[in-house]
Amino acid sequence: MMPAPWLPVFLLLAAADWLALWRGWQRVNYLTKPAAMLALLIGFGWQGHFAGSLLWVGLGFGFSLLGDVFLLLSHGWFIYGLAAFLLAHISYIIGFLFPCPELNPICWLPALAILVGWRVITGKLKLAMRFPGPQARMQRPAELYGALLGLMLFATLATLFRRDWEPPAAALAAAGGLLFFCSDTMLAFDRFVRPFRRARFWVRVTYHLGQLGLALGALLHALGHL
Repeated sequence: MMPAPWLPVFLLLAAADWLALWRGWQRVNYLTKPAAMLALLIGFGWQGHFAGSLLWVGLGFGFSLLGDVFLLLSHGWFIYGLAAFLLAHISYIIGFLFPCPELNPICWLPALAILVGWRVITGKLKLAMRFPGPQARMQRPAELYGALLGLMLFATLATLFRRDWEPPAAALAAAGGLLFFCSDTMLAFDRFVRPFRRARFWVRVTYHLGQLGLALGALLHALGHL
């Protein structure tokens, strides 16, 4: 069977989006950013039919697409984009923990590492948001989002230690979760702590590759092939 025939379309649109960000083509970016996730969502649904746990993962892609659109709009829509991605992470958590897994006890080691990393990141955000101004009101939503982001990463890394996940599928899912975690961490750092050069570019590259890893891992686990 031809492996993931939608994959070249997604990669082409994602690469066009990265180029638009690198060159500063804002109008092109308005098209390529949602188009890449739309291609991923359609391809994922076409290949996996949203069956079983794939329904929840597909919902995560749908909420991510909605979040992408909100974040392309004016600054006032940021909170709606945050809410959409919050729902996306809830969907991913359910999708990758469905059904209730048998976990190897060693999986609590990466869970502990995630907890420590999350505390460091949210500590940085709290220091930045402690000052008066519009950032201060984002503290509670950011803390909730950070907690769900950490749970999403745990759910994907836990597949590496589950008996019902084959190593190739688990590796893809875990890599996807880790890249998504890195993307959101860089976004939060750039927005709330200290801006850094080419932040939007690196946030988008890790975001697209993370979403792709989640999609391929979930499909390979559910279908046994790509």
